[in-house]
Amino acid sequence: MNSMNHLARIAVIAVFLQSLPLWTGVSDRLAAAEAVVETGIAQIDSEDLRRHVMTLASDALEGREAGGRGGKAAAGYLRSVLKSIRQTYPLPLETTQEFGNDYQNLLLLLPGSDPVLQREVIVVGAHYDHVGYGKVSNSQGPIGQIHNGADDNASGTSAVLELIEAFASQETRPARSLLFAFWDAEEVGLLGSKHWVAHPSIPLNQIRFALNLDMLGRLRDGRIVTVGWRSAPGLRHVLARHNHANELLLAFQPSVIADSDHHPFYAAGIPVIHMDTDKHDDYHRPSDDPEKLNWEGIRQLAQFSYHIVDDAANRADFPLFRREALTEVAPTWMNPREPMAAPIRLGVNWDQVRWGQGSAVVSRVNANSPAARAGLRSGDRLIQLGSWQNGTTDELKAIIQVATNPVPVRIERPNVKDPVDMLISLQGNPVRLGAGWMDDTALPNSVVVTHVVADSPAHRSGIAAGDVIIEMGGQRLASSEDLRKRVLIEPGPFEFRIERQGRIREVTVEVVAPYPQTPLTTTQRP
Repeated sequence: MNSMNHLARIAVIAVFLQSLPLWTGVSDRLAAAEAVVETGIAQIDSEDLRRHVMTLASDALEGREAGGRGGKAAAGYLRSVLKSIRQTYPLPLETTQEFGNDYQNLLLLLPGSDPVLQREVIVVGAHYDHVGYGKVSNSQGPIGQIHNGADDNASGTSAVLELIEAFASQETRPARSLLFAFWDAEEVGLLGSKHWVAHPSIPLNQIRFALNLDMLGRLRDGRIVTVGWRSAPGLRHVLARHNHANELLLAFQPSVIADSDHHPFYAAGIPVIHMDTDKHDDYHRPSDDPEKLNWEGIRQLAQFSYHIVDDAANRADFPLFRREALTEVAPTWMNPREPMAAPIRLGVNWDQVRWGQGSAVVSRVNANSPAARAGLRSGDRLIQLGSWQNGTTDELKAIIQVATNPVPVRIERPNVKDPVDMLISLQGNPVRLGAGWMDDTALPNSVVVTHVVADSPAHRSGIAAGDVIIEMGGQRLASSEDLRKRVLIEPGPFEFRIERQGRIREVTVEVVAPYPQTPLTTTQRP
């Protein structure tokens, strides 16, 4: 393949994934890049996934205990599948890394197409061993029976096999090299991945990113546990970008623990992503059988993984490991938080029966409040406050929060024929958006919502604490200060692109006008 072809593919993928500047002919290059992706995706087949899982999780393999007959038979099956793929596509020969008590990692390096970037490597791995007949130390019981481990981890192993075929089928290979790894002895203490990191077949300083797939078989309501996204700036953005049609619900975990083969890479300072569909009642039990798997879910997650790997392998550069990830605590903004109570600005209680009927009737005026100083009384019914005129009570609550002083108010008073007009200076400051936000170094060019105020424009639009604001008005955000300035200056409405649990959506925040459309015409005072 000539250098122009692979350079064009790199440039196109970079444009598509990172919004880099466009240049002449980009539509043709984009089409070519998309064709390459479609070719790969088409190789991820549900029936092949099922066939792999059914074999790996069959009783004949006796639970695939590392170093035992079943574990060795599983390795033999993986070699046979790779040989079959090799008969169709140009695929390098796999290598075996032996260690420990007859343990063996199977490794396959698919060289990259770019003369420079091919030195950099993306690792895609899954452990293929399980716990055999089960022991007190590794089984949830009963022990002494075959633990087939269909979900753990025949599912992830099968996905890696399909990813190998997907990338082997491409005429235009990714720019970076891909190391596909089938780890052994994970259930004994992550021994396979630990051994490779301690004795790497490729220098660790050439590894840019590691993706670990472990237990993909029980996708429920689209929820996928996602670990390691804080290990490099922008990894969460990459995951959300490839959650096409918002099909998946990414359960982002803030911490990384040593519970699967991503951890040795993480401890070595390599960016990682680990994905699983969470534990279940059959975890490490003989009942983890193929008939309980979500086959379409495995295919969906294998395709999602393909996009992540393709992105990492083709972008112009890859972010470096965040050293602070090793010691930082979970960010406070990730804690679930209800909307903050709206600050008291007027100082009245409403007649709740009438309020529920859509009528704003005062039942009590708080002493020394703005309402008391202006002369509001119990029984008064508001018919206008700022730009609110006989609207809904929910709209009135919003107007009270955004109104600037002094606020013209019109009321109907019992036993008074004409409406009564007054000016009220509300307590506190008006809100423009009604939310707080902050920067997070794991999420560059975006801000994280820390809280929203009840009844504010942000709250009414559906923005919630923990949302990641990616764009405003079609532009990426430089920082939290950038957002603050734009909220204060721009007229609105505000068009936001927001990510929540890996799902991206467009949100329009209507900026409520604080003043009436027409001024009050009477000057009667109470």
